[in-house]
Amino acid sequence: MTTKSADGVAPLLRRAERDARSAQAAVSSAERRYIYSGDPQDKIPGYAIRPRNTKAGGPRKRSTFNIVAALFLVAIVSVAYVSNILAVNQLTVEVNRLEQQYDKIENANKVLKAEINRRSAWERIGNVATQQLGLLYPKERPEQLEIDASRLEKFRDK
Repeated sequence: MTTKSADGVAPLLRRAERDARSAQAAVSSAERRYIYSGDPQDKIPGYAIRPRNTKAGGPRKRSTFNIVAALFLVAIVSVAYVSNILAVNQLTVEVNRLEQQYDKIENANKVLKAEINRRSAWERIGNVATQQLGLLYPKERPEQLEIDASRLEKFRDK
């Protein structure tokens, strides 16, 4: 292992002082480098520019956590989408079943209305009255009755 001698330290100290002075002067040069793409190495000897951050300009490394989180999010969205499709299909089947049931009930109601209309016809009622109940059609025409208002008042009072 080698040790540095005292005479080797003095040039290093001078260089450090010079670098400190030039760093103050290089602030404006550094701004010029970023704004105008100037290169301060040409103007100041011994000035060491720190290399640019490669993360800022280069491709960014993907985190494993971010990849797993993204995959998990995609899985949740796809499961929600598929469950939504299944729910819509189940509701469609239910709607079709209820529509068929409604059509059956509506047809039964129409049949019942037709039966009511058939049974309430005057011809059928007349046949049932004469055959089953023994009623007869009147031989003379019914007369209209005239009622006196005074007699009507007499019955109302009682």
